[in-house]
Amino acid sequence: MVFLNRQDAKTAKVPQLPFRMEKASGNALRLRGSILLAALLIVGCGTKFPLPTENEDSTYVFSSGDTSYIRISPDWDAANGFSLNTPWDLLVGADGYIYVADREEQAIKVYNRAGVATTTDAFGNDFSALLDLTAPDGSPISPMALSQDPYLNLFIADSSNRLYAWNQYVNNVGIDSVAERVAFRSGGDRIWVSNPDSFLTLMSSGYRVADVEWTTEGIDSLLAVSVFWDGNDPTEATRIRRYFMDPDSMSLTGVASHADVEGLVFAGDAHSNSVARLTYRSKALVMTGLGDELLLYCGMITERPVSVGTGNGTAQDPRGMAIDKQGALYYAQWGENFGVHKVGGSPGFDLGMNNIMDLDRYAMPSDVCVDFNGMIYVADTGHDMIQQFDANGMFTFNIGVTRVSEFTTVTDSSYDGTEWTYTTRDTLLFHDVADILAEPRSVAVDEDGIVYIADTGNQRIMRYRLSTDLEYEEPQ
Repeated sequence: MVFLNRQDAKTAKVPQLPFRMEKASGNALRLRGSILLAALLIVGCGTKFPLPTENEDSTYVFSSGDTSYIRISPDWDAANGFSLNTPWDLLVGADGYIYVADREEQAIKVYNRAGVATTTDAFGNDFSALLDLTAPDGSPISPMALSQDPYLNLFIADSSNRLYAWNQYVNNVGIDSVAERVAFRSGGDRIWVSNPDSFLTLMSSGYRVADVEWTTEGIDSLLAVSVFWDGNDPTEATRIRRYFMDPDSMSLTGVASHADVEGLVFAGDAHSNSVARLTYRSKALVMTGLGDELLLYCGMITERPVSVGTGNGTAQDPRGMAIDKQGALYYAQWGENFGVHKVGGSPGFDLGMNNIMDLDRYAMPSDVCVDFNGMIYVADTGHDMIQQFDANGMFTFNIGVTRVSEFTTVTDSSYDGTEWTYTTRDTLLFHDVADILAEPRSVAVDEDGIVYIADTGNQRIMRYRLSTDLEYEEPQ
């Protein structure tokens, strides 16, 4: 075992990719299915830093009683040495690193919790492939939505009809060889298979791996940014049409998976106004640089759980998406009526019952995320703010606004049955002014409750934390 973050080595759990194989007697290989744990596969490959504290310039942006969210300084912007052009989406990875999709730069930039730009680290990570995103055909990728699954696939949607992926784990440990042919055995039957698409099917049907012929060809393509799902693939195109979607004109503008929930990948298609569910299928069996044999995956469409419409649970121009721990899907959209939807999992939200479903509440809501406590955050791009709701969809705070007060005169009226009586009084009113953010397109929350905002119009990342949290020192 290699601990990539030594300070976590004593307490970390060691998750594994599914279907790791071990050598058995007689030089055979025995398949062992294992469930990937929620922690990072390579055990904390991102550095765990103490959280920063606010300074004298920190701004209280909203409050309720004694609770406030405080702006953390410094901002991640050009004035503080950050190079961000169009931060379109951001993700708090399983390792604690912050991944920022810079759309016009055609790059995903990686920062640690202290805001240090990271290309390589002492734990074996190398993110250099993300700084110049290129598809296998050589065309550039302009990322607009990110997600990460339990296998450390970093999913990248770019509004095309493809979903890309880059696997952090295999890039960390390396690939020694790739299976060219695999011999499977069930009872007395022994068959050689060279099509990787059949590997997972056979394993799930009770076949065990008896022998493997290895090659070094194809390693580079498996380490690079690759196509996880392709609407141009003839087989997938046939499947897509079954769900009344056009494979040639799909526009994937959102993607969702969850580090704690296996087997769930959803992609939002803004062209057909729908959401597709993708299922994993095997694309290669590899031996890693650590000597482990494991399967790598691509996807195939198996369901259309959300279709076009203007009612609850339908889609019109879907955007950012998220999955909670119960497997419920949340998605923001730019279409009519409801700006945020919830499908599956615990009971959904209803108009008139849950604030999150209020009509005309949002203007171009571009992203939604759910934190570890079930709190929901919506990037309200058109209103230049982040709206926060509790797990029941009831409004709690606006984030990224300045709360101002003003004295005003209020007139009260009463009617005693014969005439109206009017009285005036002076009162102090509070309201929020959206004067901090400019077209924020994404929001993410880490395990410590730090809120990260892609302040796209201002070309920066902003951070907030609750004033009730413990004090932390800014890491050096």
